[in-house]
Amino acid sequence: MPLLIKSPKFYWIWNYRWWILSQTIRRLSVQAACTIWEVELGLTCKMLDRDQRNFHAWGYRRSVVSMLESPELRGKSLAQEEFAFTTRMSGRNLSNFCAWHHRSQLILKSSIATTRREPLFLGQELDTVREGLNLGPEDQSLRYYHQFLMLQIIQDGDRDTIAPALTVAERVAYMKHEIYEIKDLLEDYINVKWIYQALLEYTLSLRRLEKRSRGDNDDAGNLRDWLEKLVALDPTRRGRWNDFAREIGEMG
Repeated sequence: MPLLIKSPKFYWIWNYRWWILSQTIRRLSVQAACTIWEVELGLTCKMLDRDQRNFHAWGYRRSVVSMLESPELRGKSLAQEEFAFTTRMSGRNLSNFCAWHHRSQLILKSSIATTRREPLFLGQELDTVREGLNLGPEDQSLRYYHQFLMLQIIQDGDRDTIAPALTVAERVAYMKHEIYEIKDLLEDYINVKWIYQALLEYTLSLRRLEKRSRGDNDDAGNLRDWLEKLVALDPTRRGRWNDFAREIGEMG
């Protein structure tokens, strides 16, 4: 343990600790082994309290949870507990990318969204991350999670999403609302690249979702303005912006 505290980002220390723990399953009773693994889960909480963004500790925690959920030990889901943990960690620091990533993986692989009513759950998650974006739209961690949630709306029913039962009309409504909220950010943040990129991507996705005809160019003016701003803010990604330009050009 002293070595881990001194060097919390050394793979070999975490790996050796994992090997020692794995021996408990082979050599001890299920109850005794489970107790040791539960203590280890508590250790990850302490390690993450010391360094909330230690991705080694986050990865190790996921492995410990997976083992506790396995038939060899407890055999019961810890999804709700882990979801609460990510809520606590992201609440402490909205820029905690590891917490948002853990949350996204967790809700895709568990029944959390289902047990909390999918549309209601999705709306609550969007509200939570949007509150953070209103304060700091430059934050990469928040942008990641917001994009993850938007993909749950954009993707069709053939792919895994947290809200597969959403109708097209509901998805369109979500998209329009988020686009409206992102536009609102421009009043205070006129030089944040992500805002313009999100507006372009989501507006074009909305058009595809609504199956609009190429001649329908009601929002072409806005799209071109946003694209022009993007090119000015980040000229190094001109190839990506050219892709947007081609799609906008096909509108009419």
